[in-house]
Amino acid sequence: MKTCLINCAIVLLCGVAGGVGSCDFGNMAPIANTATLPPKLSDYGIFPDGSIERPAAGFDRYYLATQLFTDYAEKQRLLHLPEGTRFSFDSSGKAVFPDSSILVKTFFYYPDKRKPAAGKQLIETRLLVKVKGQWNVGTYKWNAAQTDAFLLEGGADETVSWVNERGLRKTLRYHIPSSEECSSCHRSGRSITPIGPKARNLNIALTDHPNHENQLLYFRQAGLLTLQPNDLLAPLPDWQDPSIALDQRARAYLDVNCAHCHSSVGFAESTRLFLGYEVPFSATRIGAERPYTTPDTGNEPQHPHAAVGYNRARFGRDSVD
Repeated sequence: MKTCLINCAIVLLCGVAGGVGSCDFGNMAPIANTATLPPKLSDYGIFPDGSIERPAAGFDRYYLATQLFTDYAEKQRLLHLPEGTRFSFDSSGKAVFPDSSILVKTFFYYPDKRKPAAGKQLIETRLLVKVKGQWNVGTYKWNAAQTDAFLLEGGADETVSWVNERGLRKTLRYHIPSSEECSSCHRSGRSITPIGPKARNLNIALTDHPNHENQLLYFRQAGLLTLQPNDLLAPLPDWQDPSIALDQRARAYLDVNCAHCHSSVGFAESTRLFLGYEVPFSATRIGAERPYTTPDTGNEPQHPHAAVGYNRARFGRDSVD
């Protein structure tokens, strides 16, 4: 229901004729990795005993104020920094990590979400690995025995079934992205960059810590973060929090789900639809109406439905984060 309400709000924000830009079009080629990644996730030593509940020392959990929606999957996020180094934020609030940093995100489902202690079905683990100043992407698919995950190049689809928090059985085809899909959405200009860890999206209370301390202050105290006073931006609204105004939640949803491509340096730059939370509403072109033009030629398409405006987004489906 929450997702449905947000989707409705986004449609209202974007206008009937304008719509939301599709992720299927862009005028930039995906960026290739500059390093060769190991074939098995276990080669990194992230989960020494095979359990994601016990990551190795030096892999620290982090949380986001508002999360990308990925077919109802649960996620665990970890960051690893070389010993003695720290990350920081640039003037726009984006995280800047030292060389040899690793960001880890594991996607999983509870077979019965009412009983999380009963176990997890691990689907995939995505890595961002910084080598010689360049981020490299890798997607690892967990095997049926749940003992290890293996590097994918071409992506994969997997049927997932679980019982949700209301006791309803849900089944869907989950898409594991290819390295090309990952690099397409993680691109910024001519390079790959992380999406989620921004100052605004990391500025939250750690509810699993005894004192609910602020995550940014915790990272600073732990020696992981160089924090400046102007880094403490107001948190990005949680799009799933019904106590927050619906228009703010919709803008936050667009920011975390769409703005990485829909920016002046993203894969969907050619649409001129910019969806970052910090972008003034008047500059987003949300609701703007114009004939859709193909990025390759600039010519208007011949398909009768394509000339209405921007293509609609495929709500409730996502392949990258």
